[in-house]
Amino acid sequence: MKETEKKELEKGSMLSEVCFPNIAMMYKNAGLDFTIIDCEHGAFDYSQVAATVTAFRLSGVRAIVRIPEIRREPVTKYLDMGADGLLAPMVKDSADAARLVGFGKYPPVGNRGLSINRAHSRYSPGDLDAYLAAANRRVKIYAQIELCSALEDAENIAALDGIDGLFVGPTDLSMALGVFNKLDSPVLLDACRRVAEAAAKSGKVSGIITGNMGLISACRGFGMSIFCMGSETRLLSGGLAGIGEKLGALA
Repeated sequence: MKETEKKELEKGSMLSEVCFPNIAMMYKNAGLDFTIIDCEHGAFDYSQVAATVTAFRLSGVRAIVRIPEIRREPVTKYLDMGADGLLAPMVKDSADAARLVGFGKYPPVGNRGLSINRAHSRYSPGDLDAYLAAANRRVKIYAQIELCSALEDAENIAALDGIDGLFVGPTDLSMALGVFNKLDSPVLLDACRRVAEAAAKSGKVSGIITGNMGLISACRGFGMSIFCMGSETRLLSGGLAGIGEKLGALA
C-alpha cells in the first residue's frame, strides 16, 4: 500500500491513575510533546486535573484530557482549567461530534460559555475578540473512533468545523469489528487506514493510542502523525517487575 504524505510527528504517553504534577518535567526531559490525562477510565478529580494541566502547560508539554463523556460540564471545566485539548471517547457519529464542538469551541465555531479570568487565559486575556479566536486555534478537539458507527461516519466527523483530528481506540475498535485484541488483523489495519484517510481528506490530523510498535508503524505509513504510547502505570508495573526479578535472583 502506498504511504500517504506524513505530517509532523507528535509523541506522547497517557496518564492513567497517578496524580503527580511534576511528572510533566519527566515528559519534557523525555522529549515528549503531549500527555493524555485519562478521565474516562481514571479516577482523577477536578482539582487533580487542574494541578496537572497547569504543570504540563508550564513545562511546555501539551495536556489533552480524555473526557468521560460528551457533556457540557466536564468539557467546560477541563477547558477552563487550561487543557490544550480534549479527546472524546465512544463518539457515535457526526451528530455526536457536533455536540462536542458546540461545548468546546467559542462562537462562531461552537457555543462554549465564557468565563475569561481563569487559568485557560493565564488570567490575562487581553483583547477578548482576539483571545477567543486564539483559544479556538489553541484548543484541539479530537474524536476517538472506536465504534463501527463512527468508523462508517469518519469522513463526516472529520469534516466538521471545530474537529481538529481523529484518534483510533484500537482495542475497543477491534472488539467492535469482531477481531478483539488482534492488533495485526487486516480488518483492524484497514479500519485504521480508513480513519487516517478520512482525516486527511479534510486536512485534519489523525493518531492512535497503543503500545504496539507494529501497529504504530503501520499507522504512520497510513499518514497518522499523533502517537500516544503506554502509560505511567505500564511503566511502573514493568519497572517494578524488573526490580523484583533482579533482586529475586540474589536469593
